[in-house]
Amino acid sequence: MTKEKNIKQKQFYGRRTGRPLRKAQKDALKTLLPALDIPESTLENAAALVPSSLFADTPNNIWMEIGFGDGIHLKGIMNQNPDTAFIGVEPFVNGMASFLKSLDKTDEGRVRVYMDDAMQVVRSLSDESLERLYILNPDPWHKTRHHKRRIVNPNNLGHFARVLKPGAQMVLSTDVPYLAEWMLTHTINHPAFTWTAGSANDWKTPPKNWITTTYETKGAKGADRMCYLIFEKILANRKK
Repeated sequence: MTKEKNIKQKQFYGRRTGRPLRKAQKDALKTLLPALDIPESTLENAAALVPSSLFADTPNNIWMEIGFGDGIHLKGIMNQNPDTAFIGVEPFVNGMASFLKSLDKTDEGRVRVYMDDAMQVVRSLSDESLERLYILNPDPWHKTRHHKRRIVNPNNLGHFARVLKPGAQMVLSTDVPYLAEWMLTHTINHPAFTWTAGSANDWKTPPKNWITTTYETKGAKGADRMCYLIFEKILANRKK
């Protein structure tokens, strides 16, 4: 598959830049992004990229976060899980710069990033290669005609199911009520996932060791209470 075809398959929507970057952020982008960026040559939408090959030391576990914002959550789970490697995708330049600036030298060997369409990465990853996937507070795309742009949709759920190992978790969150309903409905109806909630409080209460993000503290248009939706990839021999 040619690089031109790869580019045509990207489906990123939304703004890419915000406030002018500070010098430290610019320096982080200049020095760290080339070193930690997932090479475009590996992103062929062909389910052939073994994520462990991106790291010098083969990791036991690999987690991914899609749309990590300013990177507070991603950096936090890296701190909590020193034996795990991470893939982070954030198309917003300011967010990527803030995250890269927060990294310590010891972090650099176990994180890889991509500053573009997350699905380009997901479609390229090999089957059952991730132990966990986070999609926190994705863009709700309020207008009905834009609902197809929501990252959690029936087509993308098929890709998420393919790259997650059996028993792996997919963690979703939002404070927009109708987006919570959308994500819950579509994911419950997907045959590869089961919802882990045992009571109403499970989706109202942050999971253990939860890292509160900047977004969570300020809320968003149409926001209500934060919802935490945790799903598991169904084991091969288990019926839903």
